[in-house]
Amino acid sequence: MDYRTTEQFDKICNSAINGNWSVAFKECAEYGFYANDLINKFEESDGMSGLEATDLAILAEGASDFRHEELNN
Repeated sequence: MDYRTTEQFDKICNSAINGNWSVAFKECAEYGFYANDLINKFEESDGMSGLEATDLAILAEGASDFRHEELNN
């Protein structure tokens, strides 16, 4: 499996835009996205991702929480 691809970022964005934040958090974790990766893809999208910059912080924190929960299960 490839990690941190544009297609995966788009999928994460679509999940978040549609209000499926828990799915977006899981996708971030599964696809290996961390805060810096989200920022890089956001910048590459030139505002076409449909997300706000603050959404990236929410995604990074949610993915971190998801990873932590997975480790404890």
